[in-house]
Amino acid sequence: MINLKNCPNCKSIENDQFLTSKDYSTSKEIFNIVKCKNCELLFTNPRPSENEIGKYYLSNNYISHTNNNKGFFNFMYQTVRKYAIESKTKLLLKHSIIGHHLDIGSGTGEYLNSCSKEGYKCIGIEPSKIAREQAENNFNLMIKENIDLKQFSNDTFDSISMWHVLEHVYKLDETIKNLSRIINNNGTLIIAVPNYMSFDAKFYKKYWAAWDLPIHLNHFSPKTIINIFEKNNFKLKKKKGMIFDSFYVSLLSNQYKNGRKQYLKGFLIGLLSNISAFFKISDYSSIIYIFKREK
Repeated sequence: MINLKNCPNCKSIENDQFLTSKDYSTSKEIFNIVKCKNCELLFTNPRPSENEIGKYYLSNNYISHTNNNKGFFNFMYQTVRKYAIESKTKLLLKHSIIGHHLDIGSGTGEYLNSCSKEGYKCIGIEPSKIAREQAENNFNLMIKENIDLKQFSNDTFDSISMWHVLEHVYKLDETIKNLSRIINNNGTLIIAVPNYMSFDAKFYKKYWAAWDLPIHLNHFSPKTIINIFEKNNFKLKKKKGMIFDSFYVSLLSNQYKNGRKQYLKGFLIGLLSNISAFFKISDYSSIIYIFKREK
């Protein structure tokens, strides 16, 4: 385990204990989340090293790297994912030019394939061998295993997307600086991350599935995510809730808390979370942030 002395974002050495929870998916180990006193970023600390983290992804709950539709829960996930891919592609089309696009954490490639069909010249990054091979074999996509953004030259991409990836990133500050470097002036950056200020997060507390310890290393609120990117010359253009995420997260949270998904309760809490966000009492369980690079 690695015990960070500095905040992954601002490098401050001052932080407070925020929450103790556990890995409900695989190891059942206990982990701490701390809050930076300076920038208010939450981060998992201590955390497994990059060499250790792989074993924590070996969970049946981590279904974004497969096309498994066995069972009602997986079937519903895959059904919603098809709709989400269409919505994500339309969002990219609306807010970017059709040019060179990088998708970081491209999984099994459905989204990147959809972008390619619209005329984008696409490159993906995916460290999972199983997911990467599916993307390459099914869609003939260019998917890189190397996650280091230093491999790309300055101003390479017109648009970049990270769908539920930034929370997994080890070198947060370095990654965002590299995003700013490799994207063109006025390029579009789309980031989607869980929001620990949502109704469902506050309802489930330590059982909230989107803590997803320890594979989620960074935990964001709207305030922290916007501040982090604005200091790296990105300007927020739009913020959009991911309405399906609250249902998915609530079902898993029920399972972690009570031993079963409790579909009706999960649906109701997910619905309340979305209603609360709609009326601006809180914000959505997961949020899409659309930034423009301003050099």
